[in-house]
Amino acid sequence: MTRSLRLLMLLGLTAAAIAVALPVAPAFARPTKVALTQITGDTTGLGKTVAGALEEGELEVVAGKQVTRAIDRLGLTGALGDRDLAKLADELEVDAVVKGAFDRRGHRLRFTVFAGGKQGKPFSLPVGNAGSDKFRQLVRTTVEARVAQAVPKRRARPAGSEAVAGDDAPARHKGKQADEAAAAPPARHKGKQADEVAEQDPAARPRARKADEVADAAEPARPRHKAGDADATEPDRRKARTDAADSADEPTRPGKAARASDDDAPAAAGPKVAARDDDDPAPGAHAQAEPAAPATAHSANLAALRVEIGGSMAGRSLRFDTRSFAGSPRSYRNAPVPGARAGGELYPVALIAPTSWLAGFGVAADYDRTLSLTLRASNEMTVPLAITERHSSFGVRYRLAFGHAPTSPTLTLGAGYGARRFAVDRSGLQSASSLDLPDVDYRMFDPGVAFRLPLGGHVAVTLAGQGLLVTSTGPIQRADQYGAARVLGGTASAGVELRVNERLAIRVAAEATQLSLAFSGNGMLATSRDGDPSTVDVRGATDRYYGGVATAAVTY
Repeated sequence: MTRSLRLLMLLGLTAAAIAVALPVAPAFARPTKVALTQITGDTTGLGKTVAGALEEGELEVVAGKQVTRAIDRLGLTGALGDRDLAKLADELEVDAVVKGAFDRRGHRLRFTVFAGGKQGKPFSLPVGNAGSDKFRQLVRTTVEARVAQAVPKRRARPAGSEAVAGDDAPARHKGKQADEAAAAPPARHKGKQADEVAEQDPAARPRARKADEVADAAEPARPRHKAGDADATEPDRRKARTDAADSADEPTRPGKAARASDDDAPAAAGPKVAARDDDDPAPGAHAQAEPAAPATAHSANLAALRVEIGGSMAGRSLRFDTRSFAGSPRSYRNAPVPGARAGGELYPVALIAPTSWLAGFGVAADYDRTLSLTLRASNEMTVPLAITERHSSFGVRYRLAFGHAPTSPTLTLGAGYGARRFAVDRSGLQSASSLDLPDVDYRMFDPGVAFRLPLGGHVAVTLAGQGLLVTSTGPIQRADQYGAARVLGGTASAGVELRVNERLAIRVAAEATQLSLAFSGNGMLATSRDGDPSTVDVRGATDRYYGGVATAAVTY
């Protein structure tokens, strides 16, 4: 045998082996292709998160600019109806279109799947921490399950086989036999094909007989026809035999009972599935662990409105930086006395769009006043002198939240304008000079920062600090007092907040404020207390306020 002949025989055997192996090659079905439209009401990038979550699964996703451009090309405007969605699906060559809308008040994502020429029932998912893996997994599994229900499953195509015309077209045009639509006759002739297969393939005869038995058993359930219409029932009988053969051939194929055929086979052939409401995330979701409860739109750390009222305790000490001489000013000190406190915060955009970055902008105000404080002058001890001690502020805020859960910490930046007053009513004195204690009425800018750290569902720690840029000190800087002064100061607080319920909280905090004054030396009391105006007698003063507050807060 020549070498050429042996080579030809070897090639022939190889070709024969390949021809035998092709029919049994593994089969693969192309992934379901879906288009994701822009999510209505999304201002924080939820659409990108949803698209990314779906791309991590088994779906082939078309989203973003590609979908937007297709909508523009088709001239689709406003709400997309069934016809619009069908045009969009044809344009993008997808099996389904997924529409989404974000409910800001309920903090939920609502989806609708369009496939097979109609829209399915809407379903919704809670939006907690949109950046978490748990949220992405919930979106992926739920949407995949709904798409699988809406899109008919395609029969896998043998690997290595040639693609038929229209194989990549959307599933709604192909029906149950998606990959064989171009080559096979219409579905209503399937019974005839089954009979022919049974005639040609002896191994298929038992299956055909079994199908005939099932069809005969189902015969009484079909409506009777007139005597002249006997031939009209034959396609139905063939259809029943073919469907029964498919059922007998694939008794354990997953999801077969849930699939609807192109011939509108009775749904009763498969197992019954319990009905779900529109918000049921996905089939079998009840068998899985429930997701963690998301933060409400206006949870404690992201409240759009906060109003608090309660009591306070405040004390004061004033010490002078002076040289030692007979007429040097005495220090002043009073123990903490009770007062009243009221305050509030408002974040207007958070009322309607809590997830928007604009929701962090807000305004805040507070007011505190001592309820009863008196003192007596050393030269007129019988006369009680009432004291007005109060402070207030008003400013803007920007709140940064490190997450969307009720236990997420927040950092609030603020700036405003405030006032602090300590004044004695000297109207009862015979001589105003009997009291050697200057009044103050500070006016100042107060930039600051506040940090809130939840330690659980009901307790949080609060820390705050402000710088005090004083623009005016009041009567103490008059020429007959201590004169002009440069003033710097600050205030700090630390507290604990206890949540009574979703809307009510109790806060207890300690507070301290200090203002340091440096006199310029042009006031009479700063230079002439010793009778010699050429020397500086009082160089400055330290004004301290200390105490605490206990308030009840209502939040929304």
